[in-house]
Amino acid sequence: MVSIFQLGQEKDTMADKLQNAYSTCETIARNASSSFFRSFRHLPTQKRKAVNALYAFCRRVDDIVDGDWLPDRDLSHLSEQAKNRSIQLSTDKQTEPLNPDLDHLSKLTALLWFRINLESIENNETVDEPIFIALADVIKKFPIELDHLRELISGMEDDLYAAKYQRFEDLRQYCYRVASTVGLCLVEIYGYNDPNARRHAVEMGIYLQMVNVLRDIQEDLSRNRIYLPSEELAKFGLSSKDLTSEDLPTSEGWQNFMRHYLDHVMVHRKNAVGLLSLLDKDAKYSPSVMCAAYDAILEEAMKRNGDVFTRRLTMSLYRKIQFALGIIRKPRLNFLV
Repeated sequence: MVSIFQLGQEKDTMADKLQNAYSTCETIARNASSSFFRSFRHLPTQKRKAVNALYAFCRRVDDIVDGDWLPDRDLSHLSEQAKNRSIQLSTDKQTEPLNPDLDHLSKLTALLWFRINLESIENNETVDEPIFIALADVIKKFPIELDHLRELISGMEDDLYAAKYQRFEDLRQYCYRVASTVGLCLVEIYGYNDPNARRHAVEMGIYLQMVNVLRDIQEDLSRNRIYLPSEELAKFGLSSKDLTSEDLPTSEGWQNFMRHYLDHVMVHRKNAVGLLSLLDKDAKYSPSVMCAAYDAILEEAMKRNGDVFTRRLTMSLYRKIQFALGIIRKPRLNFLV
């Protein structure tokens, strides 16, 4: 027979595990992005902890694909499933993986392990990794659909293969998978009264990810990832091979393409910012800061006349100081050429 004392001990142990899990997620969020982490601290405690847990999940999935992190545990029992998944993906995409076999399979195995843990959470089964312990608690408190996180993992699997995007619709589908899915989870934590918030959250994800494509273009090229749609480049006499040319940033074709690309980005931004007024009052600041940060990066791209190659896009020192002081101003978004 279990005594009241033993039940109390078990309860204390569970509480300690949960507190440790949230602390682990907070550390991951702090180390990964200090600026966004600072914006999270303005959220009420429960929402802040939930956002940190979601951020930690997304960060680790992304780190797996980029080769920056793998679970520190034996996942050899998943090897056969990972091989089958690899065959399925290669067949669907009609291309070979970007990474050598062992590297590719280790990443797929880790992503598969994340999928399995999501299933355990959904079935109310025990999980023992801090990120999943925290996420399981978040799911109990907020109406997050785990299918969004499964779709995120599918988007990460896309990055294990050469990107073959022909039209903007193809790029938008990728952006939905890796960013809008996260936005759809976040709005459930932030809270809203108007269901249109979900539609705007999808647009916010696409806007942010399309800016990421420009910000990370050099790093992605080094990994053989090209997200710019080939048919859209061809409209301006360009191909993926031209992206490594030193003369590209100042060429007329590239600058015209960038106007074209940024026009699409601005359409999504216009639809995205409608989200901010629909969120609960106590949660508006954090997404406002994130949107403003990306506005600043977009503004920098426009100031450079579309030159995203000479050096990585980032905020100017002046804008960084403004963010450090908590100053959010309306961006001046116009292409100067």
